[in-house]
Amino acid sequence: MSIRTRNLIRIVAMVSLAALLVLSGCSGNRNDGANGGGESADNNGDGGGGQNQGDSGTKDSGGSGGKKYGGTLKLAMNSPSANLGNVVQSRTVQEVLMAAPALETLGRYDPQGNIVPWLAESWDPDPNALTITYHLRTGVKFHDGTDFNADAVKWNLEQMISAGRSEFVDIDAVEVVDDKTVRIRLKHWNSSMVESIANFLWIISPTAYEKNGKDWAAKNPVGTGPFVIESFEQDVVIKYKKFDGYWQEGKPYLDAIEWHMIADPLIAAASFRNKDIDGYLGVPADTARDLAGIGNLVKLQSGLGAVGLGWITDSGDPNSPFADARVRKALGHAINVEELVNALSGDFSIVTNQWGVSTVWSYNPQVQGTPYDPEKAKQLLAEAGYGNGLKTTLTAVQNNEQWATATQGYLKAVGIDAEIQIVDDAKFREMTGNTGTWDGIMQYNFRGDADVALYMPRNFGVNGPLYAPNVAKPDDVQQLLEEVKRAPDQETKTKIAHELQRLVFEEYALAKPLFISTSPAVLHEEVKDTGINETYMTMYRPEDAWLDR
Repeated sequence: MSIRTRNLIRIVAMVSLAALLVLSGCSGNRNDGANGGGESADNNGDGGGGQNQGDSGTKDSGGSGGKKYGGTLKLAMNSPSANLGNVVQSRTVQEVLMAAPALETLGRYDPQGNIVPWLAESWDPDPNALTITYHLRTGVKFHDGTDFNADAVKWNLEQMISAGRSEFVDIDAVEVVDDKTVRIRLKHWNSSMVESIANFLWIISPTAYEKNGKDWAAKNPVGTGPFVIESFEQDVVIKYKKFDGYWQEGKPYLDAIEWHMIADPLIAAASFRNKDIDGYLGVPADTARDLAGIGNLVKLQSGLGAVGLGWITDSGDPNSPFADARVRKALGHAINVEELVNALSGDFSIVTNQWGVSTVWSYNPQVQGTPYDPEKAKQLLAEAGYGNGLKTTLTAVQNNEQWATATQGYLKAVGIDAEIQIVDDAKFREMTGNTGTWDGIMQYNFRGDADVALYMPRNFGVNGPLYAPNVAKPDDVQQLLEEVKRAPDQETKTKIAHELQRLVFEEYALAKPLFISTSPAVLHEEVKDTGINETYMTMYRPEDAWLDR
């Protein structure tokens, strides 16, 4: 019997043998948490900055060793998609991935994780003048035949600003210098603005949006990408066809891309085995192991852009037990994270006690967080007036029942009686969005990104759109969230980021991170150069992908 199996049995014994066996055994779905709840807007949606930097892509007729033209690449995920092209509204990671054949950004990440030009040829940050000037690529067309130019970029930025998106609140004005130059004026210097624009400003056609409206745009992404939307069948399939007017000569190689939404991992796995689909992304851990011998298993080792899973409480409600930091810390100390993650996900997840993984610059190795210590948990509950225990609700998204059930067992052992509530993705978004609310403990989806200045305010800042309205906001955390954005250099930024990690996840225990997913994907051998999981979870290269058939 393996160590992982023994640990799983131990957890099962703590909770309900029959219930957990049904969840983890009969379903065949040992979940790394990458599926449930999308990563709805943070959830941290809006994915990442475009795709990986592409190759030079000279046209090849497909001889020995050359890239081949033609064919349809069929990819699948378990999560649904409702919003592809209304980019002003926050989108899940899955929606960003599914829209990427059509939409592009001003900058992309290269394989080293640096932001490099894409629709922009270059940019000039000037901290003293509080400006960032973008020099745009010329000769680029939207799918509707209109021009990509400075006016289009200005319009896209102003939509984000008007919507109050937290990523763009530091922009004071957007100026069109000439047809290929845009200057952004900032209210204060923001060290993360270039990354914010690369990650969240997916460029859409102003003409198409204004003519047809946001509801139409959600199902019809009109961008500059290598593929044009052909059809959108809700919760079934999204079909794209090759864009003949794409700005990179000789690309794309494929005739079409299809994204299939298959809710049941067992059916998705069967489709992969039967070669009804060419690739399956966000695969549950056990399923990934089963499919590894059939196709190429690709894991995101960096953790960058990937979905993290944990728990967060309604600490912003003064009437909640979790308004007391001692109760929040008790929750954290109750959970044996190493045992839990090893049992349910194994090497398909990277354990963490803070934002991100240990290889990124913002990770603070001195942070202990709330390590497993059930006796300490009981002591803190008693000090907070809950010596006889307390009752609460633990809400999780469909496909994450195992994590909820195991966590419930750990909490019960220290006196926290949590009733599990399972919700669908739509309800989860509603509850965790900027107008939603919840009671007790909520599934916490966060990002593996290094730049806490860009992402952490979305969950813990005063104007954060996700979770934040229901979470306590200590003054020193808010002050540092502002300071980290204003940092004049990387050394200062790193120092502030490390202190933020300590305050948020140790001093105040505002959330309990468990792990960052490696977002496993399986691809058939003939699928080439997609860029999937090369450096950033939401990045791949539709224009470079080809099929060796």
